[in-house]
Amino acid sequence: MNRTILHSDCNCFYASVELLHHPELRGKPVAVGGDPEARHGIVLTADYTAKRYGVKTGMALWQAKQVCPDITFLPPRMDLYLRFSRMAQEIYADYTDKREPYGIDESWLDVTDSATLKGDGFHIAQEISSRMKKELGITVSVGVSFNKIFAKLGSDYKKPDAITTMYEDEFQRKAWCLPVSDLLYVGNATNKKLYSMGIRTIGDLAESDETLLVRKLGKMGSILWAFANGYDESPVKLENTSAPVKSVGNSTTTPKDMETDEDVKIVLYILAESVAARLRENGFRCRTVEISVRDKELFHFSKQVKLQNASNITKEIAEAGYRLYKANPQCWCPRCRFSDR
Repeated sequence: MNRTILHSDCNCFYASVELLHHPELRGKPVAVGGDPEARHGIVLTADYTAKRYGVKTGMALWQAKQVCPDITFLPPRMDLYLRFSRMAQEIYADYTDKREPYGIDESWLDVTDSATLKGDGFHIAQEISSRMKKELGITVSVGVSFNKIFAKLGSDYKKPDAITTMYEDEFQRKAWCLPVSDLLYVGNATNKKLYSMGIRTIGDLAESDETLLVRKLGKMGSILWAFANGYDESPVKLENTSAPVKSVGNSTTTPKDMETDEDVKIVLYILAESVAARLRENGFRCRTVEISVRDKELFHFSKQVKLQNASNITKEIAEAGYRLYKANPQCWCPRCRFSDR
C-alpha cells in the first residue's frame, strides 16, 4: 500500500507568532533574536518583508541593521512559541496519531489511514493549511509525498503558504533539477564533496554510481543515493511511543560562526527551553547538565556539571550550560554543535 506523508512547515514561525502580538508591525521588516537594546546576537528568524531586504537567519543583528536600516528586532519568547507549537500539534492530531516533530515548527504526518475519511493527501494539506490560518493566525507550507524525504522537499519547494506534491510519478520532474544541497541531510561539508565529484543536482546524485559515493562519503553516500532515488521507507514515528527515557537532549548546527557570548547565550537558551519543556511534559527533573561541541573539522568536546537541586526550569538549565561554556574556553569553536541533556 502506498503511503501518504505530509511535511508541514510553519512559515517564519517565531516572527509570525510575534506579529500576532504586534499587529502594528505588519508590513514592516521584523526579526526575532538577540538583545534588541544592545544590538548583540544573531537573527533567529525574520519575516518575509525583512528577507526581501536580504536579512537571513544566523546573520548578526548589526549586519541585519546594515542591509535593512528600518528593521525592528524583537527578543525571543520560547514559551510563547512552544505554546503555538503545541496548538499546531493539536490540529495535526485530528488527522493522524503518526506525527513526528522536526524542530519546534515542522512535523511529518503519516495520513495514509485518514484518506478514506478525510480525502487524499492534497485535500488534507489544504484543510490543515486553512485551519492553521483560521485557528492560529499563521501560515504553513506543506509537502505531500510518498515518503518523508520528498515530503520535506515539497514543503521547502515553495514558500510561504503553499502546498506542493512530490508523488512517485512526478518527483523526478520536480526534484531532480534542484540543487543537491536542497536534499535533507546534505550539509555544507557533504555538498562540497559532492560538488568536487561533479554532482550539482539531486538528479546528478540519483544517477551517480552508488559504489563511488560509498567510497567517497562512506555509508552516508549510499543513504543519500537512496533518498535521491525515492527509496526512503523510514516510518513517521507514532505519537507518544519511545524507548524508556534516560536522558533528554536537543542539538542544533548554527547557520554562522558565533562571535560573542550573547550568541552562545541565545542558542543555549533555545536548546534549554526545548529540553526543559520535554522534562516538564514527562514529569522529569534533571540532575546533570552537559554541553557537547563539535566543529566543522569534527573536533568534539563534552563537559557536564551536577546541579545542586534537580531542575526542569529553563533558566537554571541554560545558566548551568553557560557556566560550563565560560569555564571551558577550549570547547568553543566556530560553527559548533551544541546539545543540552
